[in-house]
Amino acid sequence: MLRNIGTETRVDPVGKLPGYWTFQIAGWLAFALVSIFSLNVWYNPGELLPALHSVAQSLIGIIVSHPLRAVARRFWNAPPLRRIVIVSIAIIVTSQIWTVLRLLAFLHMTNLPIASSDWGGWIFGSLTVLGSWAFCYHAIKYYRQWHEAHALSIKAQNAALAAEALAERENAKRLQAEGLARAAKLRMLNYQLNPHFLFNALNSVSALVKRDDQNGAIEMLSRIGEFLRSSLEESETFEHELRDEIAIVEHYLAIEKVRFGERLNVDFKISKSAANIHIPSLLLQPLIENNIKHAVGKSLTPTTIRIEATVDSNRLTINLSDSGEAAPIARKNAHTHSVGVGLKNVEERLKSVYGDDYEFLVGPVEGGGYSAEITVPVVI
Repeated sequence: MLRNIGTETRVDPVGKLPGYWTFQIAGWLAFALVSIFSLNVWYNPGELLPALHSVAQSLIGIIVSHPLRAVARRFWNAPPLRRIVIVSIAIIVTSQIWTVLRLLAFLHMTNLPIASSDWGGWIFGSLTVLGSWAFCYHAIKYYRQWHEAHALSIKAQNAALAAEALAERENAKRLQAEGLARAAKLRMLNYQLNPHFLFNALNSVSALVKRDDQNGAIEMLSRIGEFLRSSLEESETFEHELRDEIAIVEHYLAIEKVRFGERLNVDFKISKSAANIHIPSLLLQPLIENNIKHAVGKSLTPTTIRIEATVDSNRLTINLSDSGEAAPIARKNAHTHSVGVGLKNVEERLKSVYGDDYEFLVGPVEGGGYSAEITVPVVI
């Protein structure tokens, strides 16, 4: 029987079987009743002594048949043929003993003679009864062994189900704790990133004011307000599609465009398949800030920032590069490369979301400019 207890499923084991003596006594008493109603009531109606003899021979049968149990248990694990021969011999011997004892009891209790021609019927009856006793004993013992094995199997099944339910609960708790920790860490990184952006944006406004570019400063403040408004609306959104991230980047670059004018150019190459992939929110902003700081901000000539995104073998690759000044330093992995606050924030975000299943390469590239490349698993 299956029983649902909360989230657990338990299997109730079958009740315990009666013992040997319960079957032994009940069986012989049943034999006494059958003898009384099938023989004594039919052939000796109203006579007490024949009925008492039926009870007496059943009591003798309890004693005489008991050694058969010892024989069966002694040779239970013997080869089948050997066990059959030994048990058969024991049945024959026991039948002879029971026949003699119940004949003596009948003679003593009734004082009636028994013709020698009737002895064969008594012996045959003894063989039949004790042969049936041995058959029932073996059948019950086989069933008991099956029952015990079945009960053990059910207990093992219950233990396995309980262990599985416990593991599921522990796994759910672990996932919940990991989710809470992950959300808390991402929230902390968001709080760290927003002031960093605001500081850079206000520096740009300050630069415009120093240049006495009143219209540029007003426009930039307006764009900053719009950007912060949209950021606050999604303050609890830790992941979104790459297309949404690109929209934020475009908004940010529009702010910087007010400051740098023709010195800042942007080239987007985002594949359709890549645009649907989910990434941590505000992941690219620090990288764009890095390009602005190290390339656009240090050059008086037009600088192009390129943002490319492709999907290959279930991996999303995002590359941000600029056409700044050449540098002979080779690319390095961000795990070992010393980076600033913005790039460190990106590294921690990737670690929080993807564990170790990501790549983050940053640094100057041959031929000029600076590059940052992120490779992560595809998440739709």
